Amino acid sequence: MTRYIIVLFFNFASLIAFSQDYTTVSGRIIDLETKEPLSFATLGILNQPLGVVTDQDGYFDFNFPNEHLSDTILFSMVGYQTEKVLVQGLSLAQPNIIELVEKSVVLPEVVVTNKEFTAWDIIELVKKNIRKNYPTEPFEFEAFYRDYKIENDECVGIFEAACLVYDKGYSHVSNKYLLREKVILKQVRKRLSVNFQTHSFNRLNVLNELLRLNDVRYQSRALDKKGRRKYIHTIDGYDMINDRLMYRIKAVDTWCFYVFVDVATYAIPRIEMNYEWKDDIAENEWTLGDTIKYRQRMAKETLEFQLINGRYYPKYNSFKFSLEATDPATDSLLFTSSMLQQYLVTDINFAPKEKPEKSDRMDPDLKIEDQTFTYDPEFWKNYNILKLHSRDEELIRVLEDQMKLKDQFSAND
Repeated sequence: MTRYIIVLFFNFASLIAFSQDYTTVSGRIIDLETKEPLSFATLGILNQPLGVVTDQDGYFDFNFPNEHLSDTILFSMVGYQTEKVLVQGLSLAQPNIIELVEKSVVLPEVVVTNKEFTAWDIIELVKKNIRKNYPTEPFEFEAFYRDYKIENDECVGIFEAACLVYDKGYSHVSNKYLLREKVILKQVRKRLSVNFQTHSFNRLNVLNELLRLNDVRYQSRALDKKGRRKYIHTIDGYDMINDRLMYRIKAVDTWCFYVFVDVATYAIPRIEMNYEWKDDIAENEWTLGDTIKYRQRMAKETLEFQLINGRYYPKYNSFKFSLEATDPATDSLLFTSSMLQQYLVTDINFAPKEKPEKSDRMDPDLKIEDQTFTYDPEFWKNYNILKLHSRDEELIRVLEDQMKLKDQFSAND
C-alpha cells in the first residue's frame, strides 16, 4: 500500500492553538520503490477545490484555511495509487515525505474483448458526454498564473498574478479561436520584464492564449477531426488516474498528444503533449517580413482537471515551448527564445451571481504586462502559488539585479 513518512512528530493539538487563519503543509512526493521525485503530482483537500501541484523535484507547499484541519488530503499521480491522508496525520512543522506506489493496470473484460472500438470512437464519446461530465452552468475559478521568458539562456521577464476567471459553461463552441472566458487580474505579485526580441511576446496576451489551450472546453486540436492538423488517433495503452482506469489515446500529427479518457464515463481528466522537432519542418517555421525566420523546436503541455460533485473542473495547465530565430537570407542564428506558462486553480465558485463587469476584465488584446493591476502584500501571505524549480530561482535572481522584487511590488501600486 502507499506509505507516508512523518519527518518530525509533534503535538498536533498544541500547534493548532497557535495557528492563524491558515495552515501550511510542506513536503515532497516520491516513488516508493525508486525514491525518485514525482514531478507535477497533485494534492488537495478531498471533495474541495483546494490543492497544489509539485514542482519538477516533487516538492510542494500547500496553504489551506484552518476549517479543513479535520479533513483529508489526496495525493495522486498518473499511474500511481492515490493516497488519502488525514491532515492530522501530517507534520505541520517539518517537511513530509509522501511515497506513492506504482499501480498495475487490470483491464476489465469489456476492454480486452472490444477490438473494433477505435480511438476516434472513444473521442467521439468524449465529446458526446461533455455536457454530462463537465459544468454546463456558469462558474468561476480563482487561479495563480505565472509565466517566465528566456532569451539566449537568460531570463528576461517573469509575470505572476492572481486571476478570477468566469466561464459560461462547457456548452457547444462555434468559434474555437475566440476566448470565451472573462478574466480579472485581481493581484499581481511580480512583473519583472524587458523588451523581448521575440515579437509574439510583445504583441500577444499570453494568458489569453494559455486559456484557449483547454481542448475539452474548445473541442480543439486532438479532439477536432476537422481542424487544420490531421491527427492520427490510436489506443496507445491504459493508465490509472485517481484509481480509475483510463484509455491512453495517442494523437499524432506534427504535435503528439496523449489524451487520458475514463473507461467508464468517457471524461478526460488529463491531456499531455510533449514533442521535439529534430528536423526542419516547414509548418513549424514562419517569417516576420524579411528580417526574422522563426523555427519552433520544442513544445510541452499538461492540462489537468479535478472531479468535484460529479463534474470535472479546471485544475492546472502548463505550456512550455522554445524556438530559434534566424536570418532568412543567411540562415544564421540571431537568438533563441523559450517561455513557460502555468496556472493553478486555487478556488472555485460553483454558482456566481453574475459575470464580471467589462470595466474590471482583462483586455484580451493587450499584452498582460501592460494591464492595470494592484499589489497587496497581505493578499499573498497564504495564497497558494506554484513552487519554482531551483534552476528557475537562479534565473530570477539574475533578473533581480535590474530591480529588487520588493521594489517591483511597490511599483505595481
